[in-house]
Parts: sequence; structure tokens; C-alpha cells
Amino acid sequence: MKKFFLNFICIIAFILCFAGKVLAANIDITSVVYDNSASFLTINTKASDDITFQTVPKLIIDQEGHKAYFDIDSAMLQTSAQDLVITSSDIKEILVKQISEAPDIVRVTISYKESYNPKNIQLKILGNTLFVRFATAQIQNYYFQQIYTDAVSTIGKFYTPIGVQIPLQIARDDIVSQINAAFQLGATTEDKNYVLTKKELLLASKYYIDNFDVKNGIVQVNGIGALTLTKPFTLSNPTRAVYDIPNTIVNPAIRNRELYITQTETVKIGQFEGTTARIVITSKYADKYMPVVSPDGQNLEFINNVTGPKTLFSHANATFNSVTDDIIDSSTHCVKLIFSKPVIYGIDRLSDKIEFYLFNVDKVNDIDLKSSLLFEGAEMTSLPGKGLKLSIPLYQGDLADIHTGNDGKTIRLKIKSKVVELPQKKIDPPTITVPPVVITAKKPGEKVVVIDPGHGGSDCGAIRNGINEKNITLDVSKRVAEILTSKGVDVYMTRDTDATVSLQERVDISENVNPDVFVSIHVNSSNSESPNGLETHYYKDNSLTLAKTVHASMLNHIKAKDRGLFKSKFYVINHTTAPAVLVEIGFLSNTAERGQLVTESRKQATAKAIAEGIYEYLK
Repeated sequence: MKKFFLNFICIIAFILCFAGKVLAANIDITSVVYDNSASFLTINTKASDDITFQTVPKLIIDQEGHKAYFDIDSAMLQTSAQDLVITSSDIKEILVKQISEAPDIVRVTISYKESYNPKNIQLKILGNTLFVRFATAQIQNYYFQQIYTDAVSTIGKFYTPIGVQIPLQIARDDIVSQINAAFQLGATTEDKNYVLTKKELLLASKYYIDNFDVKNGIVQVNGIGALTLTKPFTLSNPTRAVYDIPNTIVNPAIRNRELYITQTETVKIGQFEGTTARIVITSKYADKYMPVVSPDGQNLEFINNVTGPKTLFSHANATFNSVTDDIIDSSTHCVKLIFSKPVIYGIDRLSDKIEFYLFNVDKVNDIDLKSSLLFEGAEMTSLPGKGLKLSIPLYQGDLADIHTGNDGKTIRLKIKSKVVELPQKKIDPPTITVPPVVITAKKPGEKVVVIDPGHGGSDCGAIRNGINEKNITLDVSKRVAEILTSKGVDVYMTRDTDATVSLQERVDISENVNPDVFVSIHVNSSNSESPNGLETHYYKDNSLTLAKTVHASMLNHIKAKDRGLFKSKFYVINHTTAPAVLVEIGFLSNTAERGQLVTESRKQATAKAIAEGIYEYLK
């Protein structure tokens, strides 16, 4: 009997040992793919519910070696070792190799550039795939998002096909929704059951259409990302309106789906030319349909602007606060429509005008279109029930480009005219009393810079422990001017003494000088003592390169925290024509940094950094 029990225990032990080996089976890594958007690395494994990633690997950072790595335990590399040399601004190389067997460990080593912050690297598990994200998704325009353009050729390409070694199977949600959900970039949409093949690893597209439906006569398009519409066109026999959305991928499950809007009208969605989504409305009234953009710029609806119901546009009522018309050059200007709350609007691009249907706008502040706009014939009328329609006439050949603010409260219409020179707004010549500026004609090849020392006179700026911001900015600005002058640059200062100069006077000085660069120098402050470091602010698109160059130079010469670039609507950098930036050279409210800011070494290092950044930009 005793022998029987011993044999029985041995058998059980053998079974448990065998089961343990099965349970401890390796993860088979079948492919490693780097997404060409420079955002993701995907590590794909053999599809199995039992053998998959159990925990997220731990990332180890080697600051001195500019490397980061993580190990995948109980894993075997079924493909060859990977050595991916990356052409991006941040990541240099990614190595994936089997570093040991028994125990089986695969190591992923990431070499990054010195300027890159490895804390941006994030790891997430989705089913049988490990995603490594290197950077937060960036909006191409920092404040405005492009919603519509007539000029398709100006739209940059976002998508590059990616080769993978095996198809990537997704059993539940589409891949983009899963990734975005895992990184908390947005909520997932309804479940889909389909397979994304190797040509459809769509991480680099700008917009992903996940759902397409018709409700109560309204075509609804739901997606993730940022959509940009192009000028629609019509076809005949039968009559159709065609809307293309570039840099967009359509969920494979809804491609070529055709739905009825009414008994005689249909709408169809498809994937056209690789990365363009095409929506076709077939109706004898096709030209009456127009797109309606949601305030977040992600979802789209198409309605018949004559018969279509307006009752679904239930959103907080907004007030039309103001409209401005800014001339960019002799043939280009921008119209900005500003509202109190996010606005729901439709765009109807006709041959001789563009019309904005402002569905949830119920009030208008004192707006005089004739004085606010250069256009003759612009008019605003009421829509039936609620809302307004703003019509802006265009010449034949004009190109329209529409951006919306990220907060949904601003619409920017840019018009580039091919056939007419815009009239210039009449502006009374400014009178400049402080400080005096002697203006000379710019010589060929001459470089001119305006340096703007922040505050001055009765405006002390930030004050801490008897130290005034105005004195530091003037001291540093004079040093910048001296360095630039020694390099042959003509420098004008908005003040060179402790004088009070208004913001408009600073702008007027710059406009009269017509410089290549305008740089305003300030010292930061906060209610808290903890913030410290360097910031560079810009507002207009033509100032971004200058901001990057000056900010990089400051980081190279000043030992201080990098607080980054900001798109900020400071008066002097918003109203000057030349590329303009405002630099914050440290925090007066931080005890340690305040002590540094008043030293000769810090002031000279700051001046050298700003001057060299300007000079590098001017080359």
C-alpha cells in the first residue's frame, strides 16, 4: 500500500511538472515593427490567449549613455535580431535581440539623442502586442486645426505604408481606438470584428473614420484624430456630390458601405487612393448638401441645407463676439470669427462665395461687417428657427483655407487671391515719442534686429526682494545688442534707458524699423516659489523657427530647466509683422534662480545665448 502511494505521488508530481512547463511556455515574438510616424514600436507575438504578455516590462534609463532598455522575460525571438536605425529627431537606433536562453530573455535597447527626454517612452500591452510609444501625438498647428482647404496640394502627407511580417489580428476594437484608449488619448468606439492586414497598421494617419451612419436624414461620420475637408465637386448621371478627406483611413468594416438618406437619396463611403476617404452623396439635390463640423473637429455631419432638420444641433448657445480682418500680404488676408462658446458650423463653398452656417449662435455683439471686413457684399442673415448665416463673397480663382481654434470658439478663414490685389487698411502714422529712433533705409544683405527690454520706467515688472525685472531685462538686452552689433547686425532697442514705453509704442518702433527679427526679453514670476527655468513664446506661424532656434541656444548656454516653447498671444509678438518671440530668462520668484539672474555670469551667458540664437536664425 505504501508503495502504491509513492507511485501515485510520483505520477502526480510528473503531471504537475509537465503542466508547469506548459504554463511557463515562452512568448514567441514573431515581428518587430517601427511605425514611420516616429511614434510607435510594435512587438507582435503569436496569437494565443494562454501565452501572452502578463505584465508591462520595466524601462531602465541610462542617462549618461543616452540609452533606455527593457527586458521581456520568458520570451523567444522567432525572427532575426533587429537593428533598426531610425531617422527621426529623437530616436537614433533600436536593438532587439535574444540576450539569454534558459532563462529566455529578449532585450529591447533604445538609443536616443541627447536632447530627447527618455521619460516620454511609454509601454502598453494590447492583447498579444506590446506597444512602445516614443512621443505624445502632436497637433501640426499648435493653436489652429485645419478644417477645410481649396488647395489640396498644400496638405502634407501623414501616412506611409508599413511592412510587417505577419498580419496583425484584432478581435475586438480597431487598432487606433485601442492604442488611443490605452494611452488615454480618447475613448474607444463600438466593437468591430475584422482583421487589419499588414498594409493597414495605420498609426501615422491624421484621421481615422470608425463609424458611418444615417439618422433622421443626417449623415454622421465619427472618427478619431483631426479631419480636413477639401473642396467638393459634383458628378452627373446620376447627380452626385463628392467630398474627399485626405490623410484619412476608413475602418475596413465600413468601406464601400452604402446607406439610404431618404427613399431616393443615398450616401456611400470608401477608401480612395490609399489615404483619402471619399464620401459620395447621390441625389438630384446633391449640391444642397454641406458638411457640419463638430466643435472638437473630430466628427462630421452632412445635411441638406434647404430641407435638412436642424433640431439635432442641440448645443450651448453661443454669442458672435467679434470679427477681424488681418492683411498678411498684398494678396492674402485672414478673417477671424470669435464666439463666446464652441460653435457648431456648416461650410458651403460655392463658386462665388463661402457661407458659414452658425447653427447654435443666437446672439451677436455690436459687429459692423462693413468696417470689419475688406469684402464688399459680406452679409449676415438669420437661419430659420435659430442660428446665423455669414456669407463672404470671393473672386474666381480665390483659394479658401479654414482653421478652427482648439477650443472651438474661433474660426479663421484665410483667402489667397490670384486675380486681385487687396486694398490696404488705412492706418494713421504712429507718433513715437519714447524713445527716439533714427530710421535708415535697409541696405541689400543688411540684417536688422529689434530688441525689446521688457517693462521700464513706472512699469517695474516682477519685483522680489527689491529686485526689479525691468533692470535685469535692460541689462541683458544691452549685452545682446552689443554682441549682435559686433557681428555686423544693425540693432534697434525699444528702450535703452529706464523709460516707460507702452506696448503699442514698442510695436510701432518695430513696424517703422521693419526688422528681420523682433525679440522681447522678460523675467518670469509665479505665486509659487517652485517654478524655475527657461521659456520661449511665439504666436504667428512665421515665428516658430525663430522660437526653436533661440530656445535651443538658451538651453545650450544656460544651466536651467527647459520649460519649452509656448504659443502665446502676448501683444508685442502678436502685433509685430516680423518674426517675433518673447523669452522668459528665468523666474524672479524662485529664490535660487533669482540669485543667479543678478550675477554677471548668468546675465552674460543669457545675452550670449539669445544673441547667438538670433544670429544663427539670420544666417
